[in-house]
Amino acid sequence: METTLKSVFITAALSLFIGCSNQSEQDSDQSDTRALTLVNNFTESFSSNWTSKNAEAMGNLYAEDAVRIVSTRQTPVYGREAITAQFEGDFNGAFETTNIDAVPSLAKFLSPDIVLATGTFNVIDAEGKTINQGYWGNAYKLQGSTLTVLMESAGDASLNGMRQASLETPEMPDQMYEGPGANLVNDAVDAYVLNANTGNSNGIADLFTQNGIQAVSNNDSILFGRDSILETLNQNPATEIELDAWPYGYREIGNSIAIGWGGYKQTDPSGTVVEFGQWGNIWEVTETELKLIIERASAFSGE
Repeated sequence: METTLKSVFITAALSLFIGCSNQSEQDSDQSDTRALTLVNNFTESFSSNWTSKNAEAMGNLYAEDAVRIVSTRQTPVYGREAITAQFEGDFNGAFETTNIDAVPSLAKFLSPDIVLATGTFNVIDAEGKTINQGYWGNAYKLQGSTLTVLMESAGDASLNGMRQASLETPEMPDQMYEGPGANLVNDAVDAYVLNANTGNSNGIADLFTQNGIQAVSNNDSILFGRDSILETLNQNPATEIELDAWPYGYREIGNSIAIGWGGYKQTDPSGTVVEFGQWGNIWEVTETELKLIIERASAFSGE
């Protein structure tokens, strides 16, 4: 009897040890495969809650201090409470009878508890017709086995330029950012603007990390890697359009990673605005500057 009990206790202890070891191995797994699994689980919840029009459940997918940047709005939405309210309004308005299909193209760990993902989305009406489509690039916080959004940046595709109805809507910029790290984000934005306005494709590409991502809505696909970004820039020579851009917010999220967001506009030689919108980027923080891990920008698509 005593021997049997000892065997039971030893077996139970061994099972517990193996279980803890397996959990520890899973928690330390920072492979792209695990990142993609986590993001797929998230997008399934996102799409399911959208279908059921559960605004509270949607809001719970976001961190308490999350930032939501979408092209149907002119300014960011700050915090879970406001994000939940936005979904409530959308589900009782323009998106009342819609579904959404969000598909990740890439997901990876930036640190043990920060995950980056980018991909495409389609908003589908009751008749099965796509009414909105574009790109997204998000930063997530991993807690246990669950992702919550730190920053969502999503925008409708605009391959043919900004919609005329949106362009005719008066601009409503947000407050300029002046908090911690303002010098870094201002320098990063200024460098991008300078290179864009002087037609310096190499200069723009050099602002990205080697494996940087460009998910801007006037491209026909998401670009992966500095070489791909440079090649696309060289295929689209500079025009006389002038770019201006500015930050609305900046936050370092640990492990030399930062999120930042802001607005931009483009004007023609006569000074007429031809496009305006928002951007939400993720950067690597170096000793002297910010390097783009992902650039996500899109023209305003609301009215």
